[in-house]
Amino acid sequence: MDNLVPAPPASEPHFFTTTPDLSFEDALAHASCVLRCAAVAAQTAGDQLDGTARTLVLSVMHLVDMASVMVDRSLECMQPS
Repeated sequence: MDNLVPAPPASEPHFFTTTPDLSFEDALAHASCVLRCAAVAAQTAGDQLDGTARTLVLSVMHLVDMASVMVDRSLECMQPS
């Protein structure tokens, strides 16, 4: 099955990297923070727009919110009960 999004070329520089000792839990926590920031940015942008552009930005916000819920749930599953 073909990927819908092609992988970037190997020579493309990475603007963001992690350290090899970053734990799974810390990586999820950071992803959660990034997703919260993306949701705020999308909400702010959506408030400035009308029509189709607003609908598109709010759709992106919805996708970010769904991803955020899944990341946060993953973090909850890692906590001992």
